[in-house]
Parts: sequence; C-alpha cells; structure tokens
Amino acid sequence: MKTNFDAEYDVVVIGGGGSGLSTAVQAAKNGLTCAVLEKEDKTGGSSSFAEGHAAFESDEQEKRGIKVSKTDAFNAYMNYSHWRANPSLVSRFVENAATTISKMRDEVGAVYEDVNITAPDQPGELVTWHLPQGEVARVIELLEADANRRGVDLFMSTSATKILKENGHIIGVKAIDADGEEVNLGAKAVVVGTGGYACNPEMINKYGKYNIGESLINAGGPGNTGDGIRMVLEVGGIENANVGTRLLFPLMRDKTITSHTNAAGFQPYLWVNKYGRRFVNEIVGLNFGDAGDVVASLPGAMYWSVLSQEAIRHLVEVGNEVGLGIYVHNYEKLINLPVEIKADAADNKRTNVFVADTIEELASKIEINPDVLKIEVDEYNKYCEAKQDKKFHKPAKYLYTIKEGPFYAIKMETGIMVTMGALEIDEYIRALDSKNNPIPGLYVVGCDAGGIYGESYTLPVPGSANGFALTSGWLAADDISKRIKSGELF
Repeated sequence: MKTNFDAEYDVVVIGGGGSGLSTAVQAAKNGLTCAVLEKEDKTGGSSSFAEGHAAFESDEQEKRGIKVSKTDAFNAYMNYSHWRANPSLVSRFVENAATTISKMRDEVGAVYEDVNITAPDQPGELVTWHLPQGEVARVIELLEADANRRGVDLFMSTSATKILKENGHIIGVKAIDADGEEVNLGAKAVVVGTGGYACNPEMINKYGKYNIGESLINAGGPGNTGDGIRMVLEVGGIENANVGTRLLFPLMRDKTITSHTNAAGFQPYLWVNKYGRRFVNEIVGLNFGDAGDVVASLPGAMYWSVLSQEAIRHLVEVGNEVGLGIYVHNYEKLINLPVEIKADAADNKRTNVFVADTIEELASKIEINPDVLKIEVDEYNKYCEAKQDKKFHKPAKYLYTIKEGPFYAIKMETGIMVTMGALEIDEYIRALDSKNNPIPGLYVVGCDAGGIYGESYTLPVPGSANGFALTSGWLAADDISKRIKSGELF
C-alpha cells in the first residue's frame, strides 16, 4: 500500500545537533529541500556542551605555526584504536576536517580564537582543538540561523518514531509533532544524527562492559536516548563492532563541571577505592577519558580523592595540574576551593565530601577501615618524602604529602558526556546492512555513527567528536546530492 505523506522533502534529518544541522545547511546549499526533526525544544544536543572541534592542516593551524599533518592524525586514530577503527572512514574524516573549519568560518560566520590541546602533560596529544568564539554552542546558533535563511524546515519538539522503507529504499520518516499528532514525511534520503545513547541506561548496560547505566552521571544532552540507533536497526542497519565506545570521566554528583571541589577531585594526587586502597598511578587523570574508563571499572564505579592542606595550598597558590577543557583551565588557581570544599563538607545533605582532623576519623566517615587507609597514607607519604613512587611510579612533581589537616575526601563517580560508534557506516556516511551493502537513502552521522574509534574515545586528538559530527554532516549531504542528481536516490 502506498504511503501517504503530509509533506515531502529531498532530505529529512533526524536530530538537530551539530551533525544534523551541518547536514541540513549543506543540503540546502546544494539546492535540496530539507527538514530537521528535533525532539527537544531547541537545537544543539550534546554539541552545545562542546568547546571545540578537531581539524588537521587547517589554515587556522597554519597561521598560528601549528603543524599537525593529516598523516599524524590518521596514525593517531588508528594506533589509539589498535587499528579497530575503519581506515577508510578515518581517512575521509581526516582529509576533510580542515574544510569544515573553512565552512564554519567563511560560510556560517564562526570566529576561531585559538587552536590548542586539553592537557599539556599528556604525552602525544595533537594540537587539533579549534576553539570558536562562544564555543560550539555559538556554531550551533550560526548553523541554525543559516538553515533558516536557506529555507530548511526546523521542527522542534518533534520526535521521529520510525524510518519508512519500501522495496529496499528509504522513503521517509514517521514522527510525532509538537501537537502530539502523527505525521509522515516523505524523503529521498534520511540522515540519522540523534547523538547516541548516553541517557539510556538499558543501552549503556547492553553495549558497555560495566553494568553501571543507572549510576552514570550524565553531563551531556538529555535527548540522547538511542532513538536513531533503534530506528536504523529496525530497517536493516547493523551495529558497529565498537558500539560500546563512550566518553567517560570522573565527576562529582550534584556538582557543575566548573566546580573547584570537583576539579580538586580529579587532580593526580592520592586516589583510593571504596575499600581504602590505592589502585592506580593517578596521572591517568591527565587524560580524563582514560580516567573515566578506570573509574567505571572500580567497585561501585567510584573513588575517593584524599586531600591534605599541602595539596589544597598548592592548588590555590600555584594552580592545578590539569583542568577540564575551558571550564577549568589547565594550571588555573583554584581560588574558590577552600571556601567551596569547606561548605560542601558542612552540608549534611551531601554524601560525597567529608572533612576530618585525622586520617582515621576521615576513614570512618567514608566507611573505610581506618587501619587500611592509615597504612595507605603512611606508605604514600614515604614515597612523597623520597620523591619516588615505588608502587605506581608517579612522577615526583605530583607527590604531595598527606600530613597537615584538616583532611578532605572527595567522592568521584563516573560521568558520561556522549556515546560513540554505534552503527556501521561506510566512508560515504551511508548505513550498511548485514551484507555490508549500503541501505539506499539512509545515512548516519555524528555520535550515532561507528568507525572512528576503538574501545575508547581518542582524547589525544582533542575535538574529535565534534570534528567528526560537523564533518560527517556536510559529507553526507554532498553524497546525497550527488546520488539524487544521478537518479540513484529518488
């Protein structure tokens, strides 16, 4: 039976984040009619929380004297993934990411203030983080304005529920509009960019290594519930081998990412697990993605950061060892820390910051055997005094004794920003079926797409998620335009 459509477009995009808007703007620029369906009441998704995006051999890097070749970038992705990433897709992204910078700047109006890295002491990090004025949230505003100017129909509070397929071809989308009415939109191509499944505990547990979906602290967009993934699978798409890739990081519950107490909690000082035992070389915290993976694997998916006055003075007077993007800058003096952490510890409703005059008393407050924690602290102090960590070989510059109280314990849990790598696509951004053939008219962009990463987010290439989101969007639109023009999509 022929489907009756309420409206028909060349392209329907599911998701109004960075990847979806990039698709829509490029499609309209290419002369195609386009609609964007966004289930939230505003555009942006998790892209609104990002600071910058990655590119290689861009003119913004060149004018700052920064040299990161496309070969460097390709090798970084492939080596970090242990060659589990898709070489063809990685190459396509690497070759085109610099064009994304030009498009966002020259065609949309973004202004790039800096190109930088996230952690100066992180070995091998590439200088790829292109930081626009107003962060990526400003790029989203500019893309939305450009989409409106070019005649793209943006439907907010409109949830796609089903991708429509007929005779092997994608023909449109079924959705529920802002008034709660069901609508059918016809399309020659459908592009899925719904941001992954970070807000779906069931999917987190299904695809991830650890059964922690219900306890994860979500720091990204609330709409990332895996809708697009489900819909693609329903029409014959398949999961990428690295479907469980997530960007995790240590985070305090009920604190903002600008909090100085939270920042103190991920500094590379003394971390102990829920049983009071030191478990890692804490410089893993210089790569917050690696640190997030470590925390997720711990009992209770958490650790306690134990701080003395020696460490607190250093953080206030000298500065931190590592920041959190632009929210807490690298080497920033945590001047709010003494007042904030004291107030946190005094808050009877808070269960993740405690203070005590002795280590034994602190251990009791955080429900750890006092003898166990005392032994760990005494051993750690010996390493600090000798300037040699014989247990985990942490560099001496991060060794601060724990002798001067009052002492604080900060509970750091597992936060999640986004998931990545869910669905199998080819280098043309087309969704693939179980026989590795493209599904005609179906494309997957941004964090719904797989192939750029292995098991972990490639943090040594900062800005990867948004770089791929913005780049995959316009690449998909160009491929759709070419195939509509040739008559392949109809």
